[in-house]
Amino acid sequence: MKNLASERFLIPIAFAIIYIVWGSTYLANWYAIRDIPVFLMCGSRFLVAGVLLFGLSFLLGAKRPTREHWKNTALLGVFFFLIGNGGAVWALQFIDSGIEALIIAAQPLVIVLMMWSMNGTRPVGKTLFGIGLGVAGMAMLVTQDKFMSDGQILIGIAVVLLCVLSWGYASVKISKIALPESKALGAGMQMILGGAMLFAVGIFAGELPAFDWGKITERGAWSWLYLVVFGSVVAFSAFNYLLLKVSPDKVSTNTYVNPVIALLLGWGLNGEALTQQSLLAAALLLVGVVLINTRRDMLKKLKIRKPHPAAPFIEEEGGIKEVDIQLGKPESGSIARIWQGKTAASKAKEYIEMAKQVCVKNAVATPGNLGVTVLHRTEGDVTHHTFISYWKDLEAVKLYAGEDYRKPRIFLKEQGLLLESEGAVEHRTV
Repeated sequence: MKNLASERFLIPIAFAIIYIVWGSTYLANWYAIRDIPVFLMCGSRFLVAGVLLFGLSFLLGAKRPTREHWKNTALLGVFFFLIGNGGAVWALQFIDSGIEALIIAAQPLVIVLMMWSMNGTRPVGKTLFGIGLGVAGMAMLVTQDKFMSDGQILIGIAVVLLCVLSWGYASVKISKIALPESKALGAGMQMILGGAMLFAVGIFAGELPAFDWGKITERGAWSWLYLVVFGSVVAFSAFNYLLLKVSPDKVSTNTYVNPVIALLLGWGLNGEALTQQSLLAAALLLVGVVLINTRRDMLKKLKIRKPHPAAPFIEEEGGIKEVDIQLGKPESGSIARIWQGKTAASKAKEYIEMAKQVCVKNAVATPGNLGVTVLHRTEGDVTHHTFISYWKDLEAVKLYAGEDYRKPRIFLKEQGLLLESEGAVEHRTV
């Protein structure tokens, strides 16, 4: 009861953090680069934040990253931080923070189109309608007379659109490469490597000789500190906490709340103009994003269905096998990925709830997943858990498990609960 009470208190706070803090980083970046050169500001911010997250993840029990993890996070550091964040902050020299936030809000639209192109994941009708609204809103936003007549603003908009493409590509690519189980560790590594690249760009661009400590105002210094502590460490920790406690669909609501916060802060604190056309464009764009992010069919899948046909056969071997949750329906010719693990019987209920919130939702959210079944059997003081996930083909399996798909994907939250797990995963054709 005490844990439930604390969660009722912490979950709303975590949502407030990702809504307000991430929405305010646009204006904080705008303030910071008025006193600190763009790439030095971004590079130093992410280097410091990355080191803090990297260290924090080890305190929470993260495993040491491999050489492949470093190589892959370096690639993501290029797309997410060097091009994506560096370009977006650079563009704030020419465009308002609120307008930039609206353009970046189109990222889910870009990701859906890239998944369609790169993975063959065709969006459903509602998503296609959302894409249409998003495109219309974006066109209305960027074709305003005050933008089209100013060359510098057009350059800024073009760079932000490039950043959105870079983020979108990395977001699709991230599901296909091996990364640390700990999201905090992976983010810290990306920030360290991306920050180092940004800092190097600042040096080569001649920002270091032009940098003057004496010209940093109190507002600029506090903005930089706010970006490091709250924009990176605190907000990311809150985001990671929410992924473990609530459904991904609810967490993704930050996608359309952040630009609203950014618009209001830019207008209220920075005197940024809001035209009727901008507001109408914002409405179209954000409604489109809501339609893209809302997946009612996934919510319907979360209902427990009839027992899995495998249950009677396993029951005959001894012990009672229970089906805790079954999602979706496998197709003939699809691939069943079977993993087994053990927990103490006293930890079984906690493990099953964690599996629903973390393991199942990550699997179902992966393109090519056809369903998941979670089974468990208690014998004495040990509970045996079986996780069966169904996949369209081997490429879909790799999207979820990585190239070395024969190894189990053990999430950080599982590590403190499992007594042991199978060293390899079994794959069978349905």
